[in-house]
Amino acid sequence: MKYFSLIFIALLTLTLTPVAQAEECQTLYAGQTIDVGSVCVDNDDDNLTVSYTTTGDWTLSDLHLFVGTSYDDMPVTKKGNPKIGQFPYTASTSGQFYSFVIPLADLGADCDSSLFIAAHAVVSDGITSETAWADGEPIAARGSWATWFSYDITCGNEEDPENCINVETGFAFGQMTLIDVVGGAKRWGWQLTVNDGDDSSTPIYAAAGNNVIANGDLVGELQYFYSNGTLLADYVAYPGYAWKVTHLYADDVMIATTAPGLYGNTQEFVTPQTLVNYVIAIDPADAATIYVVAHAEVCYVE
Repeated sequence: MKYFSLIFIALLTLTLTPVAQAEECQTLYAGQTIDVGSVCVDNDDDNLTVSYTTTGDWTLSDLHLFVGTSYDDMPVTKKGNPKIGQFPYTASTSGQFYSFVIPLADLGADCDSSLFIAAHAVVSDGITSETAWADGEPIAARGSWATWFSYDITCGNEEDPENCINVETGFAFGQMTLIDVVGGAKRWGWQLTVNDGDDSSTPIYAAAGNNVIANGDLVGELQYFYSNGTLLADYVAYPGYAWKVTHLYADDVMIATTAPGLYGNTQEFVTPQTLVNYVIAIDPADAATIYVVAHAEVCYVE
């Protein structure tokens, strides 16, 4: 029965589509032809998130990112080649994941804007270093092989999340229950075990008292990626639901409390949201396994 339940959960996750903006990804090419990872773009009503991820032995070092509402704002030479040193967002990093979180207000953008994005990186496989660009259209007609791509911002929900007809407690499904992890615990919910390199999702259930999934409601999913001490976690609501409050625990030791207010990471909204993003640094950064508990106050939308 356990294996059947897990397969059923996976099928539900694949067949239900959230209304919130879907993440869009471009292949990250080094040396023009080597697939070394991806650059993914996502947004909520307030922020744009641009995430670089490499695969295999490839790691990131210097990052340069242009994001703008006009292609003409991109810094280029007289011949049209990009001036990456003048790109507005830069970072020096190591490892296989890095994320820029940019307020839409800083871009002069809103929920109906189209953005022009050029994402550059220096990557290394431990032997050689290469220039890398997110796949797209050529920036210059001749010379540099640098590329750009577009992204359309979409915000909110087709329904009005302000009209909550009910609010229930929700938890992301995990391998262990809080009752098993925290001695004497009476609260239902689950703890998720995440290993370095995991890139996956798990269902979020509301009103599943006593950890009985059949008695609860499937209200969304937690999408997560963990690499080299950084956890990227997104609460994605399914149609008819929104997040009023979210609490997220993430550490290399198992949770020792059932009080969501003590989880260490909280986002609370006057207007419930259908997409909530977290980027969390884990200490120590070389933790191979972490434990995650994702709690939410779930708004049932009228």
